[in-house]
Amino acid sequence: MNQNFSGPEIPWWSVLHTSSELPLLKEVIQSNYLNEGEFVEKFENKIKEILGVRYVIACTSGTTALFLALKACGIKPGDLVAVPNLTFVATANAVKLAGAEPVLIDVCKETLTICPDQLMEAGKKHAIKAVIPVHVSGRSAFKNGLIEVCKKLKLKIIEDAAEAFGSMDPFIKQKLGTIGNAGAFSFSPNKIVTSGQGGVVVTNDENIARRVTQLKDQGRPTRGTGGADIHANEGYNFKFTNLQAAVGLAQLGEFDSRKEHLINVNKHYQANFLDCKHQFMPKFDVANGEFPLWPEIYSKNRKGLISKLVVKKIGYREIWFPLSSQRIHSKLKFQGYKNSLDVSKHTIWLPSSFKLSETSLNIISKSLKCELCSNE
Repeated sequence: MNQNFSGPEIPWWSVLHTSSELPLLKEVIQSNYLNEGEFVEKFENKIKEILGVRYVIACTSGTTALFLALKACGIKPGDLVAVPNLTFVATANAVKLAGAEPVLIDVCKETLTICPDQLMEAGKKHAIKAVIPVHVSGRSAFKNGLIEVCKKLKLKIIEDAAEAFGSMDPFIKQKLGTIGNAGAFSFSPNKIVTSGQGGVVVTNDENIARRVTQLKDQGRPTRGTGGADIHANEGYNFKFTNLQAAVGLAQLGEFDSRKEHLINVNKHYQANFLDCKHQFMPKFDVANGEFPLWPEIYSKNRKGLISKLVVKKIGYREIWFPLSSQRIHSKLKFQGYKNSLDVSKHTIWLPSSFKLSETSLNIISKSLKCELCSNE
């Protein structure tokens, strides 16, 4: 559920446009080349610079990016791919799109990311080929020994970093999305940078980059003419466009200030919020490069908290239903999902819009008082 009331005065999220978008769009239109071209290359190169990665390949969406990364990493029809049970459904849908089968793994309650211990148990019973760790809200999924488990099981790692653009793993000291074999990002409207829709695959592996490039453009290793081209490999049409890239480039110009805003929003919430036995806010290690896109609050009295937000016209978003509860993926269970079910039932995302004012943040913070503690 996004909002169960109309017209919040304090939105959970809202797109912030920049003054440079229209001039760049005008330049693309005047060039008379709207398809994938020079502006897409500029967009990819800027992302390389921000993430410190060798290869960036733009495509139509974050879901497409995951699919392309899976295929480029050698995932074939019938292969098993481990996916956290608590994630946006696109993560598992991309696995199905590649012809593989998701194996649903519970999450750790303190990080909301995939549980390495349960992954190890699943890997002992099933021939899992890859794992898609999801960096929920910008929080690293590698904190609890996941990489060690992947090494023991010899798993490919395809990172779902849709919510983690620019965030860093606090221990590895590397940008999320650039640590595994490949990473996928999304630029949909509720991300730190948006191009309307769109995504990128990032990797430091030349062979994976070459394969993704072929797969996204009808099997061609380089941009073709549309006529007498060699199509030596399997491929599709998942190209990005200069129009989208123009918007994305303008948005990337605001990345540093937006990152600072998100850090300050989270800092405000943490400073004005007291953990108790009934509710808590999952932490981010901001001092070591990790930062939030959407801060969460876990509350045993979520219904009461939402009621207060509704009355005060404060936007929020309830976290996803577990994949095991979705009919299309309900047959792909491994074992119990205690944490996924609990987190899904009690967690919401708090407003982190770039338009949030100090006054709005104060109003929100006052609404986070735990009523269960007040009644004790």
